[in-house]
Amino acid sequence: MSAISIIPERCTGCHSCEMACSLSHEGSCSSSLSRIRMKKWEEISVFMPTVCQHCEKPPCMDICPTGARKRVSGTDAMVTDEKRCVGCKSCIYACPYGVPAIHPATKRTMTCDLCKGSPLCTQVCTADALSYHPEGDPSMERKRAFAQTLFHSMKTR
Repeated sequence: MSAISIIPERCTGCHSCEMACSLSHEGSCSSSLSRIRMKKWEEISVFMPTVCQHCEKPPCMDICPTGARKRVSGTDAMVTDEKRCVGCKSCIYACPYGVPAIHPATKRTMTCDLCKGSPLCTQVCTADALSYHPEGDPSMERKRAFAQTLFHSMKTR
């Protein structure tokens, strides 16, 4: 599976990834319009970009009552068909990373579409915290385990 790999220790929290994403997709620089989101733990100075991991067996696709979550051929990105999405948020709750976000204007979910195989967020990240692996990342399992641990620790706060 194609994936954007994240090395959280390198992230400086500059938000360049969010701005490039929102500008590319929406024509405006806004974190709320970005498909990649920055999570912050300022008390311990940790920044963590979160982005769809395009799971091999995506729970978001299984739980969607309207079949709005689909895989894009060519990149294998998991995206939302806005015409079918009713904004129920089931995919957000099913996602092990809590990644799908609600678009502030359409009220439909949105996730990373891998920019047709050339993700801009990875190109603008000056800290090299993000990288794109079109054939999958051999260390992805370790990174996914880290992301799940981080996500579950956020829920318990």
